Amino acid sequence: MTISQVAPPAVAPPPPAPGASAPPAPRAPVPPVRARRRRMPPPARLVVQATAALVAVLALCLAVVVGAVAVRSDAERLRDTSAHRAAVAAELGFALADLDAQRANQLVPGHAADDPEVSVGNRLLALITAQQRRAQASDLLRQLGGDEAHAAQVRGILDLLGRYDDAGGRAAFVDEQHHERAAGHPPAVAVAFSAEAGDIMHSHLLPKVATLANAYDAQAVAASRAAQDAAWGSAVAVGVLGLVAVAILLWWQRDLARRYRRVLNPALAAATAVALGVTLAGVVSFTGAAADLDAGTRDGLRPWSRLAQARAVAAEAAATQSRWLVNGAEPQQRAELDALNRRLEGLLAPGGWASADERPAYADVNERYGHFRADDRKLVELMAGKRIDEAAVVLTDVGRGEVGFDFWDFATTLDALARDQQADFVSRTDAARSGLDGWPAVPAGLLGVAAVLVVVGVRPRLAEYR
Repeated sequence: MTISQVAPPAVAPPPPAPGASAPPAPRAPVPPVRARRRRMPPPARLVVQATAALVAVLALCLAVVVGAVAVRSDAERLRDTSAHRAAVAAELGFALADLDAQRANQLVPGHAADDPEVSVGNRLLALITAQQRRAQASDLLRQLGGDEAHAAQVRGILDLLGRYDDAGGRAAFVDEQHHERAAGHPPAVAVAFSAEAGDIMHSHLLPKVATLANAYDAQAVAASRAAQDAAWGSAVAVGVLGLVAVAILLWWQRDLARRYRRVLNPALAAATAVALGVTLAGVVSFTGAAADLDAGTRDGLRPWSRLAQARAVAAEAAATQSRWLVNGAEPQQRAELDALNRRLEGLLAPGGWASADERPAYADVNERYGHFRADDRKLVELMAGKRIDEAAVVLTDVGRGEVGFDFWDFATTLDALARDQQADFVSRTDAARSGLDGWPAVPAGLLGVAAVLVVVGVRPRLAEYR
């Protein structure tokens, strides 16, 4: 071992000098003093807890009131305003198109080509039906007159209808001056005025009505979506705020039981039950309303809108058919008629929205439409063979195998199916609204009682500190 590896000897401290005091011993470290948390006085704690419970109950009450008012008003506006105006506009399109068909039909009847004493065709039916359609169009326009948002469009339709009446009236007046004419050969001047009326109707008036109907359809769909959003939003709001209120009340009940050695506060227990009941009822009612509105739009409003459009297109096709015959089987109008028939076939096809119970009704409508198409093919054959007298009978008389009867039969059946779809929409909308009967008055009253129970439940505890 080397010298450097030897540890030096420990040196003891020198002894204190005689008469000197011993040095003080070192002190142990003192732990830091923690600040004591100041506890809230029991009365203040009770006041804060009661305030939190009251705020939660009142917030739930506000969500219930706002949600119920919004959903009920949206559903009512959807049924009574948007959907009603869409139905009126669709019916207006049908009435105007059928009016044009009847006014064209008035120019077809006359006497037989080989016997002036024999009348061919039915002018009286066309006159009566035209008067009915014109009165119906006036009433429908009156119903739309109160809509300020589309007032300019309604005024435009009225102006065009006045022009149409003027041209159609001139055609009828000229034709009446030649009452002893052959069927299917109206005067050239009457045909010219009739063609002018037809151009106003098909190129200007009906497109404007279709645009208005589409606007109301879009408005109805938007109103339905707004009502559904309001219902779903209300369900979420009531569910969340209800759970918060119930959680606060349960926590307070537990805190009171722990601090005051009481198993249960009856008033708070009753308030908790009320809040929980309103929450569950609100979530079920609002989600049910949203589901009814969605089903009503999907299974009622959209199919009805499609069928209402089909009715208008069918009437326009019938009017085009009549003018095609009056104008001497003009190829351009035949092309227009073929295009309308193709469009109509697409509208009458049952899509994915049609249930198994509804498909037989669609099949029945299409079968009756087939009869109308068969009459049209017969007209084409008769006009091609210059058999105008027979064509006039097929177009204007009422009997099976003739346009007058078969179109009426088809249009009536189509209208019945459309009304069924509309009734489905109305019933679903009414169900959404009736599912909230008593709202918001009853739930708001119950939550008001719950708020009173909160005050009643805390008063005995506060009285202990007086």
